[in-house]
Amino acid sequence: MNANTTHTDTNTTVAQEAHTPTRRFKKSVIELYSDAVERVVDSKKSAAQISANGNEFKGLNKAILNDAKAELGYKSNKWFNSKQFEEAGLFPRDGDDYGVILFSTKLIDIDGSTKKEKVIRYYRVFNEDALEVIPV
Repeated sequence: MNANTTHTDTNTTVAQEAHTPTRRFKKSVIELYSDAVERVVDSKKSAAQISANGNEFKGLNKAILNDAKAELGYKSNKWFNSKQFEEAGLFPRDGDDYGVILFSTKLIDIDGSTKKEKVIRYYRVFNEDALEVIPV
């Protein structure tokens, strides 16, 4: 799949960052997405997953984080993006530097048309248990 692949049957674009293999969470982006979509309803009953700024993750991302937390053995429900952990003076521990992939969607205008196209983007978050303070 190239950097921006449009699936004509679903009219969805997947914007990918450079391929980086994960060491501990060994599912592809598409596998994560597919697995999580199937369990979004069940995620409403699962533990809240909170971003570093206090917002609660919902739906698909909540399901992904609950799965990752269980699979990776984390106890914390708090997750940081790279900007947040850097601002907090934290760094990923050795072996935990790949994070967990989450998704966001956005509707964009299709050039020369009144139609919109859904763009799916992904980003990484890191569990509080996978971060540590590096002494200076």
